[in-house]
Amino acid sequence: MLHNWKRLTLGIICAGLAAGMLGGCGNAAKTASEETTSADTQSQENTQQDAAHLNVAMFWVSTSLDPADGYDGWVLSRIGAGETLVKLDENAEAVPCLAESWEQTDEYTWIFQIREGVTFSNGNPVDAQACMNAIQRAFDLNSRSSEYFQLDSMEADGQTLTIHTIQPTGAIVNNLCEPLFTIVDTSVDEQTMDTAPVCTGPYVIDTFLPETEVTLVCNDDYWDGTPGLDSISVFSVPDSDSRVLAMQSGEADLTTTIDNSNLALFADESQYNVYETIGPRTNVVYYNNARPLLDEKEFRQAVSMAVDKDTYAELIGCAPATGLYSTALACGQQVEDVYPYDPQQAGEILDSLGYLDTDGDGVREADGKNIQLQYYIAADHGSADSTIIAQAVQSDLIKVGINVQLIQTENMSDVRASGNYDFCSANDSTAPTADPEIFLVQHYLTGGSSNYQNYSNPEVDQLIEALASTFDPDQRQQQAGDISRKILEDAGSLYIGYIYGNTVTSSRVSGAVQFPIDYYIITKDITIK
Repeated sequence: MLHNWKRLTLGIICAGLAAGMLGGCGNAAKTASEETTSADTQSQENTQQDAAHLNVAMFWVSTSLDPADGYDGWVLSRIGAGETLVKLDENAEAVPCLAESWEQTDEYTWIFQIREGVTFSNGNPVDAQACMNAIQRAFDLNSRSSEYFQLDSMEADGQTLTIHTIQPTGAIVNNLCEPLFTIVDTSVDEQTMDTAPVCTGPYVIDTFLPETEVTLVCNDDYWDGTPGLDSISVFSVPDSDSRVLAMQSGEADLTTTIDNSNLALFADESQYNVYETIGPRTNVVYYNNARPLLDEKEFRQAVSMAVDKDTYAELIGCAPATGLYSTALACGQQVEDVYPYDPQQAGEILDSLGYLDTDGDGVREADGKNIQLQYYIAADHGSADSTIIAQAVQSDLIKVGINVQLIQTENMSDVRASGNYDFCSANDSTAPTADPEIFLVQHYLTGGSSNYQNYSNPEVDQLIEALASTFDPDQRQQQAGDISRKILEDAGSLYIGYIYGNTVTSSRVSGAVQFPIDYYIITKDITIK
Protein backbone atom coordinates (compact mmCIF):
# COMPACT_ATOMS: atom_id res chain seq x y z
CA MET A 1 0.00 0.00 0.00
CA LEU A 2 2.86 2.38 0.85
CA HIS A 3 4.43 1.99 -2.59
CA ASN A 4 1.14 2.80 -4.29
CA TRP A 5 0.59 5.73 -1.95
CA LYS A 6 4.00 7.19 -2.88
CA ARG A 7 3.01 7.04 -6.53
CA LEU A 8 -0.31 8.69 -5.72
CA THR A 9 1.49 11.41 -3.74
CA LEU A 10 3.69 12.22 -6.71
CA GLY A 11 0.63 12.27 -8.96
CA ILE A 12 -1.23 14.67 -6.68
CA ILE A 13 1.72 17.04 -6.48
CA CYS A 14 2.26 17.08 -10.23
CA ALA A 15 -1.42 17.42 -11.02
CA GLY A 16 -1.82 20.21 -8.48
CA LEU A 17 1.00 22.18 -10.07
CA ALA A 18 -0.42 21.66 -13.53
CA ALA A 19 -3.92 22.60 -12.46
CA GLY A 20 -2.61 25.82 -10.96
CA MET A 21 -1.85 27.07 -14.44
CA LEU A 22 -5.56 27.22 -15.14
CA GLY A 23 -5.65 30.46 -13.15
CA GLY A 24 -9.39 30.96 -13.45
CA CYS A 25 -12.58 29.78 -15.05
CA GLY A 26 -12.34 28.43 -18.57
CA ASN A 27 -13.41 25.63 -20.83
CA ALA A 28 -10.34 25.04 -23.01
CA ALA A 29 -8.55 21.72 -22.53
CA LYS A 30 -4.73 21.64 -22.46
CA THR A 31 -2.35 19.03 -23.76
CA ALA A 32 -0.23 16.87 -21.47
CA SER A 33 2.94 18.54 -22.76
CA GLU A 34 1.61 21.98 -21.85
CA GLU A 35 0.78 20.76 -18.35
CA THR A 36 4.28 19.34 -17.92
CA THR A 37 5.79 22.63 -19.01
CA SER A 38 3.59 24.58 -16.62
CA ALA A 39 4.65 22.45 -13.69
CA ASP A 40 8.33 23.24 -14.26
CA THR A 41 8.36 26.97 -13.54
CA GLN A 42 8.32 28.80 -10.22
CA SER A 43 6.04 31.53 -11.49
CA GLN A 44 3.48 28.92 -12.41
CA GLU A 45 3.75 27.41 -8.93
CA ASN A 46 2.90 30.81 -7.51
CA THR A 47 -0.12 30.99 -9.81
CA GLN A 48 -1.26 27.64 -8.46
CA GLN A 49 -1.08 28.93 -4.91
CA ASP A 50 -3.33 31.85 -5.82
CA ALA A 51 -5.90 29.79 -7.72
CA ALA A 52 -8.81 28.10 -5.97
CA HIS A 53 -7.76 24.50 -6.62
CA LEU A 54 -9.26 21.47 -4.86
CA ASN A 55 -7.66 18.02 -4.58
CA VAL A 56 -10.19 15.24 -4.04
CA ALA A 57 -9.41 11.65 -2.99
CA MET A 58 -12.38 9.63 -4.22
CA PHE A 59 -12.96 5.93 -3.65
CA TRP A 60 -13.89 5.23 -7.27
CA VAL A 61 -13.03 6.74 -10.63
CA SER A 62 -14.74 4.85 -13.44
CA THR A 63 -13.39 3.34 -16.65
CA SER A 64 -15.23 5.98 -18.67
CA LEU A 65 -17.25 9.15 -18.13
CA ASP A 66 -20.07 8.19 -20.47
CA PRO A 67 -23.24 8.35 -18.34
CA ALA A 68 -24.84 5.64 -20.47
CA ASP A 69 -21.99 3.21 -19.71
CA GLY A 70 -22.83 1.09 -16.65
CA TYR A 71 -22.89 3.26 -13.55
CA ASP A 72 -20.24 5.68 -14.82
CA GLY A 73 -22.72 8.54 -14.75
CA TRP A 74 -22.47 8.46 -10.95
CA VAL A 75 -18.86 9.62 -11.19
CA LEU A 76 -19.82 12.30 -13.70
CA SER A 77 -22.37 13.62 -11.21
CA ARG A 78 -20.12 13.32 -8.16
CA ILE A 79 -17.35 15.39 -9.72
CA GLY A 80 -19.71 18.26 -10.51
CA ALA A 81 -19.80 17.86 -14.29
CA GLY A 82 -23.13 16.17 -15.05
CA GLU A 83 -26.68 17.21 -14.25
CA THR A 84 -30.14 15.74 -14.75
CA LEU A 85 -33.63 17.15 -15.26
CA VAL A 86 -34.39 16.66 -11.57
CA LYS A 87 -32.03 16.32 -8.60
CA LEU A 88 -32.27 15.21 -4.97
CA ASP A 89 -31.67 17.79 -2.27
CA GLU A 90 -30.23 17.56 1.25
CA ASN A 91 -33.50 16.01 2.44
CA ALA A 92 -33.59 13.47 -0.42
CA GLU A 93 -36.51 15.34 -1.98
CA ALA A 94 -36.81 15.64 -5.77
CA VAL A 95 -36.32 19.29 -6.75
CA PRO A 96 -35.93 21.13 -10.07
CA CYS A 97 -32.58 21.13 -11.85
CA LEU A 98 -32.49 21.47 -15.65
CA ALA A 99 -36.26 21.09 -15.61
CA GLU A 100 -37.83 23.98 -13.71
CA SER A 101 -41.22 22.26 -13.34
CA TRP A 102 -43.22 19.19 -14.33
CA GLU A 103 -46.75 17.89 -14.33
CA GLN A 104 -48.54 14.60 -14.82
CA THR A 105 -51.42 14.80 -17.28
CA ASP A 106 -52.50 11.15 -17.12
CA GLU A 107 -51.17 7.80 -15.93
CA TYR A 108 -48.77 7.59 -18.86
CA THR A 109 -47.81 11.19 -19.63
CA TRP A 110 -45.42 13.61 -17.94
CA ILE A 111 -44.55 17.11 -19.16
CA PHE A 112 -41.27 18.77 -18.15
CA GLN A 113 -40.51 22.45 -18.69
CA ILE A 114 -36.80 22.91 -19.42
CA ARG A 115 -35.15 26.04 -18.04
CA GLU A 116 -34.67 28.92 -20.43
CA GLY A 117 -31.16 30.18 -21.07
CA VAL A 118 -29.19 27.10 -20.03
CA THR A 119 -26.30 26.06 -22.27
CA PHE A 120 -23.94 23.14 -22.42
CA SER A 121 -20.35 23.99 -21.53
CA ASN A 122 -19.58 24.31 -25.26
CA GLY A 123 -22.25 26.99 -25.65
CA ASN A 124 -24.90 24.87 -27.34
CA PRO A 125 -28.42 25.52 -26.01
CA VAL A 126 -30.17 23.09 -23.67
CA ASP A 127 -33.70 22.78 -25.02
CA ALA A 128 -36.27 20.01 -24.94
CA GLN A 129 -34.81 18.40 -28.06
CA ALA A 130 -31.34 18.21 -26.50
CA CYS A 131 -32.79 16.66 -23.33
CA MET A 132 -34.83 14.19 -25.34
CA ASN A 133 -31.76 13.15 -27.32
CA ALA A 134 -29.76 12.53 -24.14
CA ILE A 135 -32.50 10.45 -22.52
CA GLN A 136 -33.07 8.47 -25.71
CA ARG A 137 -29.35 7.76 -25.89
CA ALA A 138 -29.46 6.30 -22.38
CA PHE A 139 -32.29 3.99 -23.43
CA ASP A 140 -30.47 2.99 -26.61
CA LEU A 141 -27.20 2.12 -24.86
CA ASN A 142 -28.06 0.91 -21.37
CA SER A 143 -30.72 -1.72 -20.66
CA ARG A 144 -30.90 -0.51 -17.06
CA SER A 145 -32.84 2.51 -18.32
CA SER A 146 -36.00 0.49 -18.87
CA GLU A 147 -35.90 -0.67 -15.25
CA TYR A 148 -36.59 2.91 -14.20
CA PHE A 149 -39.48 3.39 -16.59
CA GLN A 150 -40.80 1.80 -19.76
CA LEU A 151 -40.43 4.49 -22.42
CA ASP A 152 -43.10 4.67 -25.10
CA SER A 153 -42.21 7.92 -26.82
CA MET A 154 -41.04 11.49 -26.28
CA GLU A 155 -41.90 14.81 -27.90
CA ALA A 156 -39.91 18.05 -27.86
CA ASP A 157 -41.42 21.48 -28.49
CA GLY A 158 -39.16 24.40 -27.63
CA GLN A 159 -38.53 24.08 -23.89
CA THR A 160 -41.34 21.56 -23.35
CA LEU A 161 -40.44 17.88 -23.10
CA THR A 162 -43.26 15.32 -23.01
CA ILE A 163 -42.53 11.75 -21.91
CA HIS A 164 -45.02 8.95 -22.55
CA THR A 165 -44.56 5.68 -20.67
CA ILE A 166 -45.84 2.24 -21.60
CA GLN A 167 -46.93 1.51 -18.05
CA PRO A 168 -48.05 3.77 -15.19
CA THR A 169 -44.85 4.88 -13.44
CA GLY A 170 -45.21 6.45 -10.03
CA ALA A 171 -41.45 6.88 -9.56
CA ILE A 172 -40.55 8.59 -12.84
CA VAL A 173 -39.67 12.00 -11.34
CA ASN A 174 -37.31 10.49 -8.76
CA ASN A 175 -35.90 8.05 -11.27
CA LEU A 176 -34.93 10.84 -13.67
CA CYS A 177 -32.50 11.95 -10.94
CA GLU A 178 -30.41 8.86 -11.75
CA PRO A 179 -27.12 9.99 -13.36
CA LEU A 180 -27.77 7.45 -16.11
CA PHE A 181 -30.10 10.16 -17.42
CA THR A 182 -27.47 12.91 -17.33
CA ILE A 183 -28.17 15.51 -19.99
CA VAL A 184 -25.21 15.43 -22.38
CA ASP A 185 -24.77 17.15 -25.71
CA THR A 186 -25.33 14.33 -28.21
CA SER A 187 -24.41 16.54 -31.17
CA VAL A 188 -20.68 16.30 -30.41
CA ASP A 189 -18.35 13.57 -31.66
CA GLU A 190 -19.55 10.32 -30.08
CA GLN A 191 -15.93 9.21 -29.65
CA THR A 192 -15.38 11.92 -27.04
CA MET A 193 -18.21 10.69 -24.82
CA ASP A 194 -15.99 8.26 -22.89
CA THR A 195 -13.42 10.86 -21.91
CA ALA A 196 -14.98 14.31 -22.16
CA PRO A 197 -18.78 14.36 -22.39
CA VAL A 198 -20.18 17.86 -22.77
CA CYS A 199 -22.54 18.57 -19.89
CA THR A 200 -24.15 21.45 -18.02
CA GLY A 201 -22.59 21.25 -14.54
CA PRO A 202 -20.47 23.82 -12.69
CA TYR A 203 -17.25 22.09 -13.75
CA VAL A 204 -15.96 20.95 -17.13
CA ILE A 205 -13.77 17.90 -17.75
CA ASP A 206 -10.24 18.91 -18.72
CA THR A 207 -8.37 15.59 -18.67
CA PHE A 208 -9.32 12.01 -17.83
CA LEU A 209 -7.21 8.95 -17.05
CA PRO A 210 -9.52 5.92 -16.65
CA GLU A 211 -9.78 4.52 -13.13
CA THR A 212 -7.09 6.97 -12.02
CA GLU A 213 -7.72 10.69 -12.33
CA VAL A 214 -10.03 13.41 -13.61
CA THR A 215 -9.14 17.09 -13.77
CA LEU A 216 -11.77 19.77 -14.21
CA VAL A 217 -12.00 23.52 -14.71
CA CYS A 218 -14.87 25.76 -13.79
CA ASN A 219 -17.68 26.37 -16.23
CA ASP A 220 -17.68 30.15 -16.63
CA ASP A 221 -21.10 29.99 -18.31
CA TYR A 222 -22.75 27.91 -15.58
CA TRP A 223 -26.47 28.63 -15.41
CA ASP A 224 -26.82 28.55 -11.61
CA GLY A 225 -24.18 31.06 -10.50
CA THR A 226 -20.41 31.25 -10.41
CA PRO A 227 -18.69 28.05 -9.19
CA GLY A 228 -16.49 28.49 -6.13
CA LEU A 229 -13.38 26.81 -7.53
CA ASP A 230 -11.06 27.45 -10.45
CA SER A 231 -9.98 23.85 -10.90
CA ILE A 232 -10.26 20.39 -9.39
CA SER A 233 -8.14 17.25 -9.42
CA VAL A 234 -10.01 14.05 -8.55
CA PHE A 235 -7.87 10.99 -7.79
CA SER A 236 -8.96 7.39 -7.44
CA VAL A 237 -7.99 6.17 -3.96
CA PRO A 238 -9.98 2.96 -3.37
CA ASP A 239 -8.44 2.14 0.00
CA SER A 240 -10.00 3.96 2.96
CA ASP A 241 -6.74 4.06 4.94
CA SER A 242 -5.00 5.67 1.98
CA ARG A 243 -7.69 8.34 1.81
CA VAL A 244 -7.06 8.99 5.51
CA LEU A 245 -3.35 9.46 4.79
CA ALA A 246 -4.16 11.80 1.92
CA MET A 247 -6.16 14.05 4.23
CA GLN A 248 -3.63 13.92 7.06
CA SER A 249 -0.73 14.79 4.77
CA GLY A 250 -2.64 17.69 3.24
CA GLU A 251 -2.44 16.21 -0.24
CA ALA A 252 -6.20 15.87 -0.38
CA ASP A 253 -8.54 18.69 0.56
CA LEU A 254 -11.69 16.58 0.48
CA THR A 255 -12.57 12.91 0.67
CA THR A 256 -15.59 10.72 1.42
CA THR A 257 -16.51 7.30 2.79
CA ILE A 258 -13.96 7.12 5.59
CA ASP A 259 -14.37 4.01 7.73
CA ASN A 260 -16.06 4.85 11.01
CA SER A 261 -13.06 3.64 13.02
CA ASN A 262 -10.94 6.39 11.45
CA LEU A 263 -13.31 9.34 11.79
CA ALA A 264 -11.91 10.23 15.22
CA LEU A 265 -8.64 11.15 13.47
CA PHE A 266 -10.44 14.19 12.08
CA ALA A 267 -11.94 15.47 15.33
CA ASP A 268 -9.75 18.60 15.41
CA GLU A 269 -12.12 21.26 14.07
CA SER A 270 -9.24 23.68 13.54
CA GLN A 271 -7.92 21.34 10.83
CA TYR A 272 -10.93 19.44 9.48
CA ASN A 273 -14.63 19.56 8.80
CA VAL A 274 -16.62 16.34 9.10
CA TYR A 275 -20.13 15.99 7.66
CA GLU A 276 -22.27 12.92 8.33
CA THR A 277 -25.82 11.87 7.56
CA ILE A 278 -27.70 8.61 7.34
CA GLY A 279 -28.96 7.70 3.90
CA PRO A 280 -30.44 4.67 2.15
CA ARG A 281 -27.19 2.69 2.03
CA THR A 282 -27.40 -0.62 3.85
CA ASN A 283 -24.81 -3.24 4.70
CA VAL A 284 -26.39 -6.44 3.38
CA VAL A 285 -25.37 -10.08 3.44
CA TYR A 286 -26.98 -11.74 0.44
CA TYR A 287 -27.99 -15.39 0.76
CA ASN A 288 -27.92 -17.41 -2.44
CA ASN A 289 -31.47 -18.75 -2.15
CA ALA A 290 -30.80 -21.31 -4.90
CA ARG A 291 -27.94 -23.11 -3.12
CA PRO A 292 -28.37 -26.30 -1.09
CA LEU A 293 -29.42 -25.56 2.52
CA LEU A 294 -29.99 -21.87 1.79
CA ASP A 295 -32.84 -22.87 -0.49
CA GLU A 296 -34.70 -23.83 2.71
CA LYS A 297 -36.51 -20.92 4.35
CA GLU A 298 -36.10 -22.42 7.82
CA PHE A 299 -32.33 -22.78 7.35
CA ARG A 300 -32.06 -19.12 6.32
CA GLN A 301 -34.13 -18.16 9.35
CA ALA A 302 -31.74 -20.06 11.61
CA VAL A 303 -28.76 -18.31 10.07
CA SER A 304 -30.41 -14.93 10.54
CA MET A 305 -31.09 -15.65 14.22
CA ALA A 306 -27.55 -16.92 14.83
CA VAL A 307 -25.97 -13.63 13.77
CA ASP A 308 -25.57 -10.78 16.27
CA LYS A 309 -26.43 -8.05 13.79
CA ASP A 310 -26.77 -5.19 16.27
CA THR A 311 -23.26 -5.76 17.63
CA TYR A 312 -21.87 -5.80 14.10
CA ALA A 313 -23.62 -2.54 13.32
CA GLU A 314 -22.15 -0.93 16.42
CA LEU A 315 -18.71 -2.25 15.52
CA ILE A 316 -18.72 -0.60 12.09
CA GLY A 317 -20.57 2.54 13.15
CA CYS A 318 -23.92 1.86 11.49
CA ALA A 319 -27.47 2.21 12.75
CA PRO A 320 -28.76 -1.34 13.43
CA ALA A 321 -30.91 -2.57 10.56
CA THR A 322 -34.42 -3.91 11.01
CA GLY A 323 -35.08 -4.59 7.34
CA LEU A 324 -34.25 -3.69 3.77
CA TYR A 325 -34.87 0.06 4.00
CA SER A 326 -33.02 2.60 6.08
CA THR A 327 -34.91 4.58 8.67
CA ALA A 328 -34.05 7.61 6.53
CA LEU A 329 -37.10 6.52 4.51
CA ALA A 330 -40.66 6.32 5.80
CA CYS A 331 -40.94 2.75 4.53
CA GLY A 332 -37.98 1.79 6.71
CA GLN A 333 -39.54 3.16 9.87
CA GLN A 334 -42.50 0.78 9.85
CA VAL A 335 -40.64 -2.55 9.84
CA GLU A 336 -39.41 -4.44 12.90
CA ASP A 337 -36.81 -7.19 12.85
CA VAL A 338 -38.60 -10.54 12.91
CA TYR A 339 -35.41 -12.55 13.53
CA PRO A 340 -33.60 -10.98 16.50
CA TYR A 341 -30.37 -12.51 17.76
CA ASP A 342 -31.21 -15.85 19.39
CA PRO A 343 -28.53 -18.50 18.85
CA GLN A 344 -30.37 -21.00 21.06
CA GLN A 345 -33.48 -20.90 18.89
CA ALA A 346 -31.29 -20.99 15.78
CA GLY A 347 -29.77 -24.22 17.04
CA GLU A 348 -33.19 -25.68 17.77
CA ILE A 349 -34.34 -24.91 14.21
CA LEU A 350 -31.26 -26.60 12.78
CA ASP A 351 -31.90 -29.62 15.03
CA SER A 352 -35.49 -29.83 13.80
CA LEU A 353 -34.25 -29.80 10.21
CA GLY A 354 -32.05 -32.81 10.98
CA TYR A 355 -28.73 -31.02 10.66
CA LEU A 356 -26.89 -32.49 13.63
CA ASP A 357 -23.30 -32.75 14.78
CA THR A 358 -23.13 -36.54 14.98
CA ASP A 359 -19.35 -36.86 15.41
CA GLY A 360 -18.87 -34.12 18.00
CA ASP A 361 -16.40 -32.04 15.96
CA GLY A 362 -18.46 -28.87 16.40
CA VAL A 363 -19.81 -28.81 12.84
CA ARG A 364 -23.25 -30.03 11.82
CA GLU A 365 -23.63 -32.43 8.92
CA ALA A 366 -25.91 -32.49 5.90
CA ASP A 367 -26.05 -35.64 3.78
CA GLY A 368 -23.23 -37.11 5.86
CA LYS A 369 -20.80 -34.23 5.25
CA ASN A 370 -19.81 -31.30 7.41
CA ILE A 371 -21.68 -28.14 6.47
CA GLN A 372 -19.35 -25.57 4.95
CA LEU A 373 -20.70 -22.46 3.28
CA GLN A 374 -18.67 -20.17 1.05
CA TYR A 375 -18.69 -16.46 1.82
CA TYR A 376 -17.15 -14.21 -0.83
CA ILE A 377 -15.90 -10.79 0.21
CA ALA A 378 -14.51 -7.74 -1.56
CA ALA A 379 -13.99 -4.10 -0.66
CA ASP A 380 -17.20 -2.27 -1.47
CA HIS A 381 -17.86 1.43 -1.90
CA GLY A 382 -14.39 2.25 -0.57
CA SER A 383 -15.03 0.60 2.80
CA ALA A 384 -13.60 -2.34 4.74
CA ASP A 385 -16.97 -3.04 6.40
CA SER A 386 -17.66 -6.11 4.28
CA THR A 387 -14.59 -7.91 5.64
CA ILE A 388 -15.46 -7.07 9.24
CA ILE A 389 -19.02 -8.31 8.74
CA ALA A 390 -17.88 -11.53 7.06
CA GLN A 391 -15.47 -12.35 9.87
CA ALA A 392 -18.18 -11.73 12.46
CA VAL A 393 -20.70 -13.91 10.60
CA GLN A 394 -18.11 -16.67 10.39
CA SER A 395 -17.46 -16.42 14.13
CA ASP A 396 -21.16 -16.52 15.07
CA LEU A 397 -22.20 -19.33 12.73
CA ILE A 398 -19.55 -21.77 13.91
CA LYS A 399 -21.07 -21.38 17.39
CA VAL A 400 -24.26 -23.01 16.09
CA GLY A 401 -22.35 -25.62 14.10
CA ILE A 402 -22.13 -24.01 10.65
CA ASN A 403 -18.66 -23.66 9.18
CA VAL A 404 -18.07 -20.70 6.87
CA GLN A 405 -15.14 -20.36 4.48
CA LEU A 406 -14.16 -16.76 3.70
CA ILE A 407 -12.92 -16.18 0.16
CA GLN A 408 -11.47 -12.85 -0.94
CA THR A 409 -12.21 -11.88 -4.54
CA GLU A 410 -11.24 -8.99 -6.76
CA ASN A 411 -14.21 -9.51 -9.05
CA MET A 412 -17.41 -9.89 -7.10
CA SER A 413 -19.55 -9.33 -10.19
CA ASP A 414 -18.15 -12.50 -11.78
CA VAL A 415 -18.76 -14.48 -8.59
CA ARG A 416 -22.36 -13.31 -8.43
CA ALA A 417 -22.92 -14.01 -12.11
CA SER A 418 -21.60 -17.56 -11.70
CA GLY A 419 -24.00 -18.30 -8.84
CA ASN A 420 -21.20 -20.29 -7.22
CA TYR A 421 -21.38 -18.80 -3.73
CA ASP A 422 -23.47 -19.04 -0.57
CA PHE A 423 -23.00 -15.60 0.98
CA CYS A 424 -21.66 -12.29 -0.25
CA SER A 425 -21.62 -8.85 1.31
CA ALA A 426 -22.69 -5.60 -0.29
CA ASN A 427 -22.91 -1.93 0.58
CA ASP A 428 -26.06 -1.14 -1.38
CA SER A 429 -28.18 1.95 -1.75
CA THR A 430 -31.62 0.40 -1.35
CA ALA A 431 -33.34 3.55 -2.58
CA PRO A 432 -30.80 5.08 -4.97
CA THR A 433 -33.26 7.64 -6.31
CA ALA A 434 -34.85 8.15 -2.86
CA ASP A 435 -37.77 6.05 -4.06
CA PRO A 436 -38.05 2.44 -2.83
CA GLU A 437 -39.26 0.77 -6.02
CA ILE A 438 -36.22 0.43 -8.27
CA PHE A 439 -34.18 -1.62 -5.79
CA LEU A 440 -37.04 -4.08 -5.42
CA VAL A 441 -37.33 -4.40 -9.19
CA GLN A 442 -33.62 -5.05 -9.61
CA HIS A 443 -32.89 -7.22 -6.56
CA TYR A 444 -36.08 -8.97 -5.43
CA LEU A 445 -38.37 -9.29 -8.43
CA THR A 446 -38.08 -12.79 -9.87
CA GLY A 447 -35.51 -12.57 -12.66
CA GLY A 448 -34.46 -9.03 -11.70
CA SER A 449 -31.22 -7.78 -13.25
CA SER A 450 -29.41 -7.76 -9.88
CA ASN A 451 -31.29 -10.62 -8.25
CA TYR A 452 -28.10 -12.59 -7.83
CA GLN A 453 -29.41 -14.06 -4.56
CA ASN A 454 -32.06 -15.88 -6.65
CA TYR A 455 -34.87 -14.74 -4.39
CA SER A 456 -38.35 -15.52 -5.70
CA ASN A 457 -41.77 -15.09 -4.15
CA PRO A 458 -44.82 -14.75 -6.46
CA GLU A 459 -46.66 -12.69 -3.86
CA VAL A 460 -43.76 -10.25 -3.64
CA ASP A 461 -43.65 -10.06 -7.44
CA GLN A 462 -47.31 -9.02 -7.52
CA LEU A 463 -46.78 -6.41 -4.81
CA ILE A 464 -43.81 -4.91 -6.67
CA GLU A 465 -45.86 -4.68 -9.86
CA ALA A 466 -48.66 -2.96 -7.94
CA LEU A 467 -46.20 -0.47 -6.45
CA ALA A 468 -45.16 0.67 -9.93
CA SER A 469 -48.61 2.04 -10.68
CA THR A 470 -49.08 3.80 -7.33
CA PHE A 471 -48.63 7.57 -7.55
CA ASP A 472 -49.38 8.83 -4.05
CA PRO A 473 -45.98 9.22 -2.27
CA ASP A 474 -47.25 8.20 1.17
CA GLN A 475 -48.99 5.15 -0.25
CA ARG A 476 -45.80 4.17 -2.10
CA GLN A 477 -43.88 4.24 1.18
CA GLN A 478 -46.53 2.13 2.89
CA GLN A 479 -46.55 -0.47 0.12
CA ALA A 480 -42.76 -0.64 0.01
CA GLY A 481 -42.70 -1.22 3.76
CA ASP A 482 -45.16 -4.08 3.35
CA ILE A 483 -42.98 -5.65 0.65
CA SER A 484 -39.88 -5.25 2.80
CA ARG A 485 -41.65 -7.06 5.64
CA LYS A 486 -42.52 -10.00 3.35
CA ILE A 487 -38.90 -10.32 2.22
CA LEU A 488 -37.74 -10.12 5.81
CA GLU A 489 -40.14 -12.88 6.86
CA ASP A 490 -38.72 -15.03 4.06
CA ALA A 491 -35.20 -14.40 5.40
CA GLY A 492 -34.33 -13.58 1.81
CA SER A 493 -31.27 -11.57 2.85
CA LEU A 494 -29.55 -10.50 6.06
CA TYR A 495 -29.55 -6.76 6.82
CA ILE A 496 -26.79 -5.59 9.14
CA GLY A 497 -26.86 -1.81 9.43
CA TYR A 498 -27.77 1.50 7.85
CA ILE A 499 -24.70 3.44 6.82
CA TYR A 500 -23.82 6.98 7.79
CA GLY A 501 -22.29 8.64 4.76
CA ASN A 502 -19.46 11.02 5.52
CA THR A 503 -17.44 13.75 3.86
CA VAL A 504 -14.20 15.03 5.37
CA THR A 505 -12.57 18.27 4.25
CA SER A 506 -9.70 20.48 5.24
CA SER A 507 -10.79 23.40 7.40
CA ARG A 508 -9.80 25.58 4.44
CA VAL A 509 -12.76 24.15 2.53
CA SER A 510 -16.29 25.43 3.01
CA GLY A 511 -19.64 24.75 1.39
CA ALA A 512 -19.38 20.95 1.35
CA VAL A 513 -22.49 18.89 2.10
CA GLN A 514 -22.99 15.20 2.84
CA PHE A 515 -26.09 14.36 0.85
CA PRO A 516 -28.17 11.33 1.89
CA ILE A 517 -28.19 10.21 -1.76
CA ASP A 518 -24.59 9.80 -2.87
CA TYR A 519 -24.87 11.07 -6.43
CA TYR A 520 -23.38 14.37 -5.32
CA ILE A 521 -19.99 15.37 -3.87
CA ILE A 522 -18.63 18.40 -5.73
CA THR A 523 -21.09 21.28 -5.99
CA LYS A 524 -20.87 24.89 -7.10
CA ASP A 525 -20.94 26.02 -3.47
CA ILE A 526 -17.62 24.47 -2.42
CA THR A 527 -14.79 26.97 -1.95
CA ILE A 528 -11.23 26.79 -0.62
CA LYS A 529 -9.00 29.44 0.91
